[in-house]
Amino acid sequence: MIKNISFIPVEHSSWRKIALGSWNAGGDPSVYGKMDVHADLLLNHFKKIAASGKKPPTITLTVAKAVALTMHQYPLLNGLIRFGKIYRRPNVQLFLQTTVDTDGKELSGVVIEKAETKTIYEMEAELRNKASAIREDRDPQFKKVKSQFKLLPSWVLSVVLKLTSFLIYTLNLNVSFLGLPRDPFGSVMITSIGSLGLDEAYAPLVPYSKVPVLIAVGALQQKPIVNQHSQIVAAHLFSLCVTLDHRFIDGLYASKMSKKIRHLFETEEGLAELFKEV
Repeated sequence: MIKNISFIPVEHSSWRKIALGSWNAGGDPSVYGKMDVHADLLLNHFKKIAASGKKPPTITLTVAKAVALTMHQYPLLNGLIRFGKIYRRPNVQLFLQTTVDTDGKELSGVVIEKAETKTIYEMEAELRNKASAIREDRDPQFKKVKSQFKLLPSWVLSVVLKLTSFLIYTLNLNVSFLGLPRDPFGSVMITSIGSLGLDEAYAPLVPYSKVPVLIAVGALQQKPIVNQHSQIVAAHLFSLCVTLDHRFIDGLYASKMSKKIRHLFETEEGLAELFKEV
């Protein structure tokens, strides 16, 4: 039988087995965390990019690249749970939420495959092209799924979503012949709440997506902070509000994730890695 997605089994510790057995549904073990990221170095880098004649990427897309690099460095952050066991993904698949109509009523998402191998600008071009195809009704797969879902009442749709998840992720079957994408939700979901004018908000885990990490990127703000000389100064910051499936990610790896993201945004070495041409 041809596998739908490549997964690699992970050996479980005793604690991990207890955690896996403690919750049955993906929506139960939610853990929430927030980190404020200093953005002054990033904004200075954006100015250099603009001075060279290029348009700087969005903060959300830059966060997406940082998350891809972090998950690539720590592979145990990148996977899903099937049949009560953890499976690791060989590549980072980013699900970036986007609007699909002009007034923002319809939401969908674009999956950037193998994001760890792509530059920020390659990711930006792919996101722009895929989002435009959805908005302009040029994506036949999305068009077909949307038309089918529109005809279904909500209670039937709930059953369909769970069944689809079971086939694609739990049984790992390729059902693209039904018009469904092979990996519709990827490794991690990232959404920009800052574009809505929100500083902080936490997204819920979506059980049928099997995604164990959701990240909401808050609006860029200027705030007073205390620097290393105990002086109060103004700094630019944005918040990352993270929802984790505690069965999948514990405090140790949440800490590793936080430290890596801070390194990428708050050090010159990290920025060089972030904007490196792959």
